[in-house]
Amino acid sequence: MTAGGKVLASSTLTTPHEVGRALAIYVTHIRRALDMAGVAVANIAGIGIGASGPVDADGIIRNPESLPALSDIPFRTALEDEFDTACVVDNDAVTAALAEAHQVHGRSRNGLLMVTLGTGVGVALIRNGRPYRGADGIHPEGGHITIAGPPAPCYCGRATCLEQLASRSSLQASALAVTGSEDLAALGASVREGKTAAADVFAEYGTYVGNGLVELCTQHRPASVVLGGSASRYLEFFHSPLMARLMALRDAPVPDVFASRLDDLGGAVGAASLIGGSQ
Repeated sequence: MTAGGKVLASSTLTTPHEVGRALAIYVTHIRRALDMAGVAVANIAGIGIGASGPVDADGIIRNPESLPALSDIPFRTALEDEFDTACVVDNDAVTAALAEAHQVHGRSRNGLLMVTLGTGVGVALIRNGRPYRGADGIHPEGGHITIAGPPAPCYCGRATCLEQLASRSSLQASALAVTGSEDLAALGASVREGKTAAADVFAEYGTYVGNGLVELCTQHRPASVVLGGSASRYLEFFHSPLMARLMALRDAPVPDVFASRLDDLGGAVGAASLIGGSQ
């Protein structure tokens, strides 16, 4: 990506899970993207990384549940040594939020809450263009909160966790149980065809997402909520039950809710923007 935010090339791969091989795989794909862009290694300003789960102040990923091959290894320093350049690692919800805040309408000024609905649930808050951090400099794990809903035990220790009910993975599991397929596009098509069972899957999911947003909005009082991750593509099908829950807010204003207008590269663009910045 150029300093101005133009994407020159991209390379996509399935997240590696084999411990010991992940670094070499990412080095190969970074070099591939550079070759596609016609950019020499010596000319890059740095490498930005957005990763799911906790990332400590030293750039070490601490997420063995979802990223076993990338957790608890000196990923940042290894890439710095390999490419002789700066490397910054941050949570992927933070990088997605930065991209959204900086590239779409400047909604960050009055408070933007980013909630990514993917394999898990990521949460980041942007105020005045900067992500909210804890006292130790690390982002809060807002995807792991207790919400109203059926028992949904999580590896975080909660008996009913937002991540276990509102992730894309959860939506796919519900779709599979009801329709026999995890294909969310097909589920949406079934709703348009008037199939009640498919509509009920989205309605239940929207209620869970809404329950999570009630808790998060009560805590953070954002002006806008942006939903990212692959499940956000289907917001039209669960927007109404989600808003029905948000309208129950009593201790905070009801925010505007949007689906991200950035494509799947949004988190990567936000990660690249960390280079040279002070986020």
